[in-house]
Amino acid sequence: KTCQSTQYAPYIICYALQVSSITRIRSTLDFATHTFFQKYGFLHVQVPIITATDTGGFSEKFQVTTLLGKTSKEEEPVGVSDADVVSLETVKAAIKEKSGVVKQLKRSDSNRESLIVAVQDLQKTNELARQIEAREKSKPVTAVKPDLLNFNDDFFGRPSYLTVSGRFHLESYASDIGNVYSFGPRFQADKTVSSKHVAEMWTVEVEMAFSQLGDAMKCAEDYFKILCKWILDNCPEDMKFVSKRIDKTITHRLEYMTTSSYDKISYREAVEILRKVPDKAFETQLQWGVPLTAEHLSYLADDHYQRPVIIYDYPKAVKPFYVRSNEDGKTVAAFELVVPKVSLNFIKREPKLYVQIGTVITGSQNEESFNVLNTRITEFDLSIDQYEWYLDLRRHGTVKHSGFSLRFDLMVLLTTGLIDVRDVIPFPRSQANS
Repeated sequence: KTCQSTQYAPYIICYALQVSSITRIRSTLDFATHTFFQKYGFLHVQVPIITATDTGGFSEKFQVTTLLGKTSKEEEPVGVSDADVVSLETVKAAIKEKSGVVKQLKRSDSNRESLIVAVQDLQKTNELARQIEAREKSKPVTAVKPDLLNFNDDFFGRPSYLTVSGRFHLESYASDIGNVYSFGPRFQADKTVSSKHVAEMWTVEVEMAFSQLGDAMKCAEDYFKILCKWILDNCPEDMKFVSKRIDKTITHRLEYMTTSSYDKISYREAVEILRKVPDKAFETQLQWGVPLTAEHLSYLADDHYQRPVIIYDYPKAVKPFYVRSNEDGKTVAAFELVVPKVSLNFIKREPKLYVQIGTVITGSQNEESFNVLNTRITEFDLSIDQYEWYLDLRRHGTVKHSGFSLRFDLMVLLTTGLIDVRDVIPFPRSQANS
């Protein structure tokens, strides 16, 4: 062995052990998910990965087509636009942020493995910046203009996409057989550089017939607590490794989230609490009717309640069209479960990086009225043809129903104490990295 390879061998071995522990923890959370829902009578069903329906109505989607290179008109050379790649400014901002993370980790001798991972991530980001600079300087390439495509001749006869969410299809199952859940990959073509998002992420989705918002909130809380407890009970050796090498507070935090009661507040109450914080300057100006940002959610969970908190009854403008409208006409029956990055009740703050997950579960009671849903689709300026089959679920009457989605990869991130979701996904798919 060379001197250099010998020097880094312990870190390579430790990183391999870290990957093994994360994989076992991920597998255990998978098993816990199926055990929980099977125990309470939910049926596991599969939903399509390819769909013509946009669940949110405004999502960034990956289009699926067989028409590229098959247009009848002459293809025209076009240059690669800024939309084709993530902006160089965004990547440079990420490099600056990740450089700060590396510097902070270097000042701590208790987290060498995380330092190695952070350095590797910084190197990849620098390489991405070099690739983008090279593409911007390259010659124009030949591409097919979208307006030359006739989707009537496409494989599905219409524009189709990789699914963002399967909850619409779950509703069709719930209308027939009751409580159901699905577990699979979901896709978003979001080019934002974030430690909590990649293009392909696995999601647990649940739909319950004859239920309202409160039922979904209760089920989501019970499910989340079971996941935390299951890891503690069934992965003792892996959690010892995680506690020693990554985050020594992780076991205490999971125990706290398992046993503590979760505060439930409305969006309006959340805004009132945040407005009473005179000495804390939020980057985004706080006003009723706008989405709560990550720093707002962090303050509520970390500083105010110091425990997980469920926020419900959001303004209808910030939630999808299918969420049930409340009687006040301003809010809709939606909720988010927000987790703190550290439990302040008994854990002393230390100069280290804590994973900031924020929202790990989102849910809602969905609109059961055909007329109201039809109106909402029009208000969002969406194509009625695209949602015709979804309207059919209510056309002859239906039942009240609700559900939620858990971002599984973020749950793995939470239980391991790591800071980047790419570290808990075996083969992460992100911008310029497939």
